[in-house]
Amino acid sequence: MQDHPKQQWFEWVEQLRAIAQNGLAYADGEFDIERYHQLQSIAHDMTALLSGAPRSKVDHYFVGEHGYATPKLDIRAGVFKDDKILLVKERSDGCWAMPGGWADVCESPARGAERETLEESGYIVKVRKLVAVRDTQRHPYHPRNAYHLLKMLFLCELEGGSPKENIEISDIDFFDVKQLPSLSQGRTIADDVALMVRHRNQPDLPTEYD
Repeated sequence: MQDHPKQQWFEWVEQLRAIAQNGLAYADGEFDIERYHQLQSIAHDMTALLSGAPRSKVDHYFVGEHGYATPKLDIRAGVFKDDKILLVKERSDGCWAMPGGWADVCESPARGAERETLEESGYIVKVRKLVAVRDTQRHPYHPRNAYHLLKMLFLCELEGGSPKENIEISDIDFFDVKQLPSLSQGRTIADDVALMVRHRNQPDLPTEYD
C-alpha cells in the first residue's frame, strides 16, 4: 500500500475509533453499547492490519482510552547556542529530535517544554515564544502515531545547565541547522527546525497554526 493511501486509511481508522469511543462514553442503551463495541473492534482490527502489529498489542495500547476522544499533545523546544540548535538522540530509534514529549496533566505547555528540555538534555531553558501549533496529519511526520497528535513548538532561551544523558536519550549536542543529523521523523522534521530558525531571526512573526 502506497504511503499516501495508507495515511488516508489511518485517518479514517482514527475517526472510526473516536466515533466508537465517544459513543461508548454517552450511550446508555444496551443495543447501542454493543454496536459501539463492535465498531471499536473493527477499528482495532484495521489498525493491526495497517501497522503490522498484533491485535493484542493494539488492544493494550488503547486500553486506557475512555471518555470523549480528543487529540494528544506533544511539546517540543527549540534551543539555540551560537546559531546551532539543540538536539537529543533517542535511544528508541537512534535518531535525533528537539527535546520534548507528551504534555503532562496539571502542567502548562510552556512549563512542560522547559521540564522536558531539562530532563532530556540537562539544559535549563526559558520559553520565550510559542512558534507553532501543528496538526501532525497535515505534515510529513513519520511513522504516524496511533493517536491524532498535535504539536506545540516553543522557542526557548538557554539559561544554563550541562549535557546529561538519561534512560531515553543517548547523546546531546548542538547542530548547524544546515547540517542536521538523521532526524526522528515522528518527533521532529526539518521544517520544524526551519520554523524555529525563522522565528528566532524574526521574533515579531506571529504564531503559526493549521
